[in-house]
Amino acid sequence: MFLDFEGESFYQFAMALFMEAGHVFTSTPEYYNHSPEQFAYLDNKSDVSLSPTDRALLKRFNNISRLFTVNGCAFYSINLFTRRPERSELSHNIHTMLHPIIDADGTICLFRFEDEVMLSFIGFGYRCILSDWYPMFDPYDKLLHRLDIINMGINSGREYFEDFVYNLAREYYIVGTSVSAFTVLPINALSRLERDEISRDDLDEIIHDEMFAAYRQYGDDYVEYNESAPTRREDIGSDLDLMLLDMDMEDDDNPFGEDIEDDGFGSDEDDFLTRDEYEFADIDPEVFRDPTLLVKLLKSQEQSSSDTTSG
Repeated sequence: MFLDFEGESFYQFAMALFMEAGHVFTSTPEYYNHSPEQFAYLDNKSDVSLSPTDRALLKRFNNISRLFTVNGCAFYSINLFTRRPERSELSHNIHTMLHPIIDADGTICLFRFEDEVMLSFIGFGYRCILSDWYPMFDPYDKLLHRLDIINMGINSGREYFEDFVYNLAREYYIVGTSVSAFTVLPINALSRLERDEISRDDLDEIIHDEMFAAYRQYGDDYVEYNESAPTRREDIGSDLDLMLLDMDMEDDDNPFGEDIEDDGFGSDEDDFLTRDEYEFADIDPEVFRDPTLLVKLLKSQEQSSSDTTSG
C-alpha cells in the first residue's frame, strides 16, 4: 500500500487490520476522509462548543474516518500532522477533545504518524489510555496478534472495551494515579540488594527507579494517564515507613530496641488472683490451687451477677 503523507489511504489500512483481526467483516467504513471541521460540527452532536485551544487542534490532523461500531464502541482512523516528540501528546489531546462530542459509550482511535500507528481508548469511566506505537508494516504482526478477536470478550460493550485496554495499554498505566509502595515495589526488590540490612534509602532508590522507568523507556512519547493528578513519590512515604517497621518486628519482638520488663500483667487468671484481697476473704484458698474449682467459681459469680441484674 502506498504510504501517502495526507493519509488518504490510511482508512484502507485500518479496515484491513481490524478485518484480519476479526472485528469487522467488510472493508467499507461507515464514512472516510472527513475533515476535522466536518467531523466536529456536522458528523456528531449538534450542540458542539469548542474552545480556541480545541479549534487549534483541528489543524493538527486530517482525514478522520469512522470505521465501524461494535458493542457501543466506535472505531476511528486519524492521520496526524506533527513532529515525532509531540505525536503521543497530540494524539492524547485530540482524542480527549473528540470523545465528548461522539455518541458512543467508548471510542477507539487508530492514529498514524509517518509509518507507525498507535491506538487510544476513552470510555466506560476511563480517561484517555494509549497503546505503544507499532510499525504499519511489521513482518511479525505484533499489533495484529494483540488485536485478535480471540483476546476480547464480546458479551458486553464494557467487557469488549476493557479487553482492548488490557491487551494494548502501555504497561505504566497499571500504576495509574493511586500508588502505594506495595504496587510499585518489584517482587524481587529486596533480593536485589544482596545484603541483610535494608535501609529506607535503599527502598526509596528502588521505588524511584521503578516509578521513573517509564519516563526513561518512552521519552517524549510518555503521557501521564491523568495529568491533573500526577503520580508523586511522596504518596508512598508512609507505606515505606510501615514496611520497614514490619521488617523490624519480624526480627525483634520489640522493634524500638527497649528492654521489656515483667510488670506483673499477664493472663486473665493472673488478674483474677491479684484483685483486692478482701473480695475473696470468704473463699477457701484451695479453690485458687485447683483450676476446675476456679472455673466453677467464676461461672457461679457470673450467674449470680446475671440473676441480680435481671431481678
